[in-house]
Amino acid sequence: MFFNEWNILVVDDEPDVLAVTKLALRDVKVYGLPVKIHTAASKAEAIEMLKGPLALQGSTEPIVAVALVDVVMENDQAGLELCKYIREEANGHSVQLFIRTGQPGVAPERSVIDNYDISGYFTKVELSEQKLYTLVKSGVRQWFTSWYALMTEESTNNIVKHSGSRKDFLENGIGWFGEPGPQEGEGVTGFIFDRNVIVSDYPTQIKPLYDRLNALKPVIETAEGHKLAMDEMGNILVKTAKTKTTADYAYVGESSMIMPRLLLELTFKSGLVFSTLWKKITDEEKKAAKTVTKKSAAKPAAQKVVKKPVKKVARKVVAKAAKKAVKKTAKKKK
Repeated sequence: MFFNEWNILVVDDEPDVLAVTKLALRDVKVYGLPVKIHTAASKAEAIEMLKGPLALQGSTEPIVAVALVDVVMENDQAGLELCKYIREEANGHSVQLFIRTGQPGVAPERSVIDNYDISGYFTKVELSEQKLYTLVKSGVRQWFTSWYALMTEESTNNIVKHSGSRKDFLENGIGWFGEPGPQEGEGVTGFIFDRNVIVSDYPTQIKPLYDRLNALKPVIETAEGHKLAMDEMGNILVKTAKTKTTADYAYVGESSMIMPRLLLELTFKSGLVFSTLWKKITDEEKKAAKTVTKKSAAKPAAQKVVKKPVKKVARKVVAKAAKKAVKKTAKKKK
């Protein structure tokens, strides 16, 4: 679910610095996933990487958790220009940007912090292997929290936008998640509504995963019967009970990472929103269907009410005309 590794971008024109950094971070893991180090020797090379292999599919946003950037490269301001590019042109607002310079006199710390949107400033001398480990690990955590919160907000807004009907909800709301069809390396994920409406690229695999996770002790549970369960691998089940305001709903997600508690809470609350919207749409459509049925059933009865008096009036008119004709005939005979 989401990622298999964390992308770290290291930009420096000194080959030794790049090599030592890769060595220092080779065994770092965050939430059980390894970091992958991408190196660039200049601002221009870094920008090419951000536009290519490090760009988020379908967007210019870079999929980089942490960037360590030297200041003096092609010119005295190259690193700072790169930071500005990442924030303003690449839309990398969540990327944890750290300046690491060997010439602090060229770009003083206070001036850089005041004028650039960066996460930290270090000299190459003070950034030891232990500090580098701490910086990268905490930076990845911060980036993922921000990224996940923004992604959850975007998906929830999209669901609300397409909550006019169940068809729109399933095709354009829930259907917004991920690329269509099974993808290489993708975990089994899906949604189950009312126990029989399954939205997933892996419909036959969802049920066994659901059953296994549903048998676990919940990490989060409410008095109404709503819950979130997670196994030792990080696979998640969000399940809501059928109530006056929520549907029988489940989200199942296969994962390669252990999500922190804060993000589990966010996932659970997002599930409650989806469940509530589905319940609301379903109730409205059922109510509308009943109204149509009642109108259809009432229509023949209304026609009968109209026809009966018309027939009676017609008979009276015919009878009256017949009597007049008989009287006229009798008078003529006399």
